[in-house]
Amino acid sequence: MLHFRIRDFVSILLYRLLAPFFGRLGKGVRIVWPLRIFGAKFCEFGDGAVLQYGAYLAVLKEHEDPPLLRIGARTMIGNHSHIVVTKRVEFGEGVLTADRLFVSDNGHEFADPTVPILDQGLRQLAEVHIGDGSWIGENVCISGASIGRNCVIASNSVVTRDIPDLCVAAGAPARIVKRYCQTRKAWRRTDADGIVIEE
Repeated sequence: MLHFRIRDFVSILLYRLLAPFFGRLGKGVRIVWPLRIFGAKFCEFGDGAVLQYGAYLAVLKEHEDPPLLRIGARTMIGNHSHIVVTKRVEFGEGVLTADRLFVSDNGHEFADPTVPILDQGLRQLAEVHIGDGSWIGENVCISGASIGRNCVIASNSVVTRDIPDLCVAAGAPARIVKRYCQTRKAWRRTDADGIVIEE
């Protein structure tokens, strides 16, 4: 496994040299052989943030105001993740994501069935904010929705509406299945509307 360590070290060193091309690259940031990074000048990485192998970042200036991708301190973005930004996507501090995460604040327009979707441009969705300390599972898709702090999003979930703080969500579309109860100091099951089930 020595060759993987050497590969990662070379990549991290290379991106330290490229730091002036980023909006911000904090101390101890590790960027490990991304597939591609478009719009590095609109990307901000907090201290100790990690972008794992094979990630694809596209931060595109589609509006008058510049877009922003912010990855908070100590946040780890998993292998082969894909993040597309036209307005704003923010990860808080200490967020952990598994591999193959997809996050976007936009989608393809498809209103006119006589025109190929490729030619219809992009449709702006809501900005995406992922709260401090949350854990996002493998193969999760987050599209125009935000997630609160210290949440858990189960693998293979599709998040299309906001998830509040201290919740576990699962499914496609993702629904709240547990909430943390501050008074009982425990995670409690919820019904389909996210209301705690009394036991």
